[in-house]
Amino acid sequence: MDGTGVKRHTGDIGIKKGKITKISPVITTEAETIIDATDKIVSPGFIDNHSHGDYYFLFGTPGHNLLEQGVTTEIAGNCGGSIVPYYEGSLDDAKGLAPDDLIEEVKQKTVTFQEFERAVSKMNLGTNMAFLVGHGNLRAKVMGFSGERPTKQQVDRMRDLVSDAMKSGFIGLSSGLIYPPSVYATKEELISLASVVASYDGIFATHIRGEGDTVVKAVEEAIEIGERSGCDVVIAHHKIGGLKSKGKSSITLGLMEQANKRGYIRVRCDTYPFTAGQTSLTASIPPKFAEKGLKSLIEQLKDPDCRKAIKEEMENDESESLLRYSGFDGALILRAPKTPEYVGMTLSAVSGGVSDPFDTVFDLIIKNGGNIQIAYFYINKEDMMNIIKTPEVMIGADVGHDIDYFDSENTGGGHPRAISTFPKYLRIIREGKIMPLEDAIRRITFLPAETARIDQIGLLLEGYQADVCIFDWDRISETNDYSHPFRRNQGIEYVIVKGNVAVEKGKYNGSKSGTWLKRRTFQVCAKQDHYGLK
Repeated sequence: MDGTGVKRHTGDIGIKKGKITKISPVITTEAETIIDATDKIVSPGFIDNHSHGDYYFLFGTPGHNLLEQGVTTEIAGNCGGSIVPYYEGSLDDAKGLAPDDLIEEVKQKTVTFQEFERAVSKMNLGTNMAFLVGHGNLRAKVMGFSGERPTKQQVDRMRDLVSDAMKSGFIGLSSGLIYPPSVYATKEELISLASVVASYDGIFATHIRGEGDTVVKAVEEAIEIGERSGCDVVIAHHKIGGLKSKGKSSITLGLMEQANKRGYIRVRCDTYPFTAGQTSLTASIPPKFAEKGLKSLIEQLKDPDCRKAIKEEMENDESESLLRYSGFDGALILRAPKTPEYVGMTLSAVSGGVSDPFDTVFDLIIKNGGNIQIAYFYINKEDMMNIIKTPEVMIGADVGHDIDYFDSENTGGGHPRAISTFPKYLRIIREGKIMPLEDAIRRITFLPAETARIDQIGLLLEGYQADVCIFDWDRISETNDYSHPFRRNQGIEYVIVKGNVAVEKGKYNGSKSGTWLKRRTFQVCAKQDHYGLK
């Protein structure tokens, strides 16, 4: 299956020096290595359209958890957070996980886009990677975590940084509009920055302002930002959360379809096949309390009066706190370095019905220095399936790199999507007979490559980079769940990155042949928005 969506056919593929050199019904040329893929599906390597692997790879991680899913390329730097540009505190999560001298080395490589480009150009990566620049990083670097509107000079400085990123080969801008400091941005600020991206024919990938009660309004805002800036839009990990919003995917997908029919820009989305999202516990706190950064938030949580004020805001019917949608019973602790005894427990179970669960939330944030990850069960399954079935929807695992191999029988400690997003997606397609496999493969290979405007990947064509996944269509599936998130997948036979085998019989072999994939180069041009404004 070549990734175009056309009907499958039987044949041989020849690879040399990282490129596909020949595709033919039969190739008789001698080869150093021959892989017998009889009765297997041979497709382009999968492209993870929503990765956070950029935070990890400079520390040496290969992304084995993604490679073993069949992923050969990551679109990284999502949700407004990217590894570059560095700002004070952006590497704090690495403290205790990596040596101080390595953290300092990574810092020096990420202060500017030029330093980043020099460093990455010398590296061999586990996967191929393409990068978005995070709006949160831009804001934090220019004006800290302030909730104020930026001055013209500050906006101009952020625009200059966006331009630097695009000149270095980044594919666009991402936003995380529920996370400080990205959450404080106005629509006009985002339009201004996205217009710079548009001048380089990049994309705006956005974690929208709300995925529950306000999801329709949030999608409308994302489309307006795109149309007024002239920038293509990708709505990140599209989902519908909360019972009150059940069924709204028909509205949001309709809005995207209408925008595409207008033709000013392209609007697409990605998703993942799970009913729980994952993010920090601090993300459930109303953003106005985080305007001075994480340390200030933690200090506020020690104050009884402030706790009371935060609780009242979180209980408000208009609150977009994820805990309002999941409830404490639906909030599962995945990672808590300072309180590991609670991993695998819900917030409700930790409070034990004795203490106020809000106090449990605040105490856990304090004890873990804000570094605590939660699976929030709040996604409507019917909407999830409606989104998956919709044409032009891509798949993104929304994870970083596992730092090490974990015992497959470990209880808790991660979200299953970190290992099984793509096998689970394909299993759902097979069992539900949702679409032809050729179409499903196109959505996870060529479609994300074409959306990001990255050449030479996503298709099995002569002259293209030799990124290949070989899998057993009858067996491919996940074996993990939230209780045992590290159990391995079934059915992934081989994964080839740039002509080198990286996964054999489902297991990563240590190969690092990936590279930085840069955006297709266009001449920089001024664009006019379609609301009549320059």
